[in-house]
Amino acid sequence: MPTFTLAGVEYDYLAPKLEGAPEDAHSWEYGEWPKVEAGVPLTAGGTVHVYGEASRWGHDHVIVSWRDDDGHTQWAWIPAANVRRVTASEWDIIEYRRCPPELRAVRWGRRLPGFLPE
Repeated sequence: MPTFTLAGVEYDYLAPKLEGAPEDAHSWEYGEWPKVEAGVPLTAGGTVHVYGEASRWGHDHVIVSWRDDDGHTQWAWIPAANVRRVTASEWDIIEYRRCPPELRAVRWGRRLPGFLPE
């Protein structure tokens, strides 16, 4: 049973395999993976929302990767209805919150997160 810890809570999640022929799965170009918010289905029912990247899609599912509290990368095929692409501004705010407070001034300087330079 795959598990991960997020915000100090451990979750058991469903990691179904994509059904169908391998050629039915499509990929975004390497390094151009969209940033997403995904509702990961849990074994006990319900979902938990994570922020990560989508790299492949097929039929009704998208494969999403995200990092847990321990810095481990988790992967799962998630129903497409549970996946939403986030804007660059939203992702900037997410990265700001993930960044240790003592390093925020280095990365963002005087710029407020979410207000991207043109």
